Amino acid sequence: MLVGLIGTGAVVETAYLPAISRLSLPELSCYGFDPDPERRLEGVTACDSLDALLALPLDVVMITTPSLLHLPVLQAVLKSDIAQIVVEKPVAATLEQLAELETMLADPQIASRVLALDHWMVRTDATQFINSVAEIARIDGFLQEPSSFNDAGEPIALNFATGEADTRQLRHPDGVIVDIGTHVLAMIRETLHRLGGNDELTLALVHARDRLGNSIQPGDVSTAEGDAALRGTVGGIPVTLTLNKYAGPAGGQKGMKIYLRDGRVVNVDRRGTDEVVEVLNTRSSRQHKIAGPLYDRCLGEIIFGAERMFASRPGDIPALTQRRIAEVRTLLALQQELRGKH
Repeated sequence: MLVGLIGTGAVVETAYLPAISRLSLPELSCYGFDPDPERRLEGVTACDSLDALLALPLDVVMITTPSLLHLPVLQAVLKSDIAQIVVEKPVAATLEQLAELETMLADPQIASRVLALDHWMVRTDATQFINSVAEIARIDGFLQEPSSFNDAGEPIALNFATGEADTRQLRHPDGVIVDIGTHVLAMIRETLHRLGGNDELTLALVHARDRLGNSIQPGDVSTAEGDAALRGTVGGIPVTLTLNKYAGPAGGQKGMKIYLRDGRVVNVDRRGTDEVVEVLNTRSSRQHKIAGPLYDRCLGEIIFGAERMFASRPGDIPALTQRRIAEVRTLLALQQELRGKH
């Protein structure tokens, strides 16, 4: 399998390539293009231009550029004959881009080629303990990322894969509402989808603050949100989302609590590199653990494995991409309410 990577920055270096290496796929070769000619990664054969990359007989292209470039790069890739195109979250970064994307995807031949990817969408293991959505009373989703401090005592983010200080300076629109809210929504919605739930989604903003804990002001279209709380319904079920890029040394909680009507709680969380699902009630508890980094599962199950979606479930791809689009649209609309139309 020949894989084309468009954008070879942090997510490719710290997540994609290590996962591909651990999956031990001997027939897989990676080629890449990045606008920064100095960016070269071991294990990726660099191409001098996007045209040169797309001229190769690629089996799959993965768009891993900064979010604002996802749509223009996708438009360029769609001019090629490549049939399998994967776009990293968020599939687009503005409401205008989403509208343009949906116009493109109205063509079934295009929709069948585009898979919007969020690696948290494989986190549906709670469904083994739940029979139907009717059993669920409410869901609390959370992503509390651990953080450190700089010499001035200010909070700084840590790289999710390495734990080292993240030197990137996040700017709007890549604050927590879209950057990590997409993860939590993808996990919740795919879980409910497996249980037969519908695609209804409504969210309202409870609060949003910047890295230093200051409120985001109307008209501010540059400062990224550092933490936010959202409340609404998914498939008619009440949900809350707690998102924090700067949760301090005690952070690291990444999952959801599903409260069932019979009093049980299904707790899904990442502990180290493992997925842990616990079923708790007043008398007992059960635990199910899935070992291994989440990117390994995502790339193995969705993109590269024998049961990958393009091979085993191609008919499901347009609807899955539309679910990711709906989530991004809802989150971007909240940013518009927070900052003013922009």
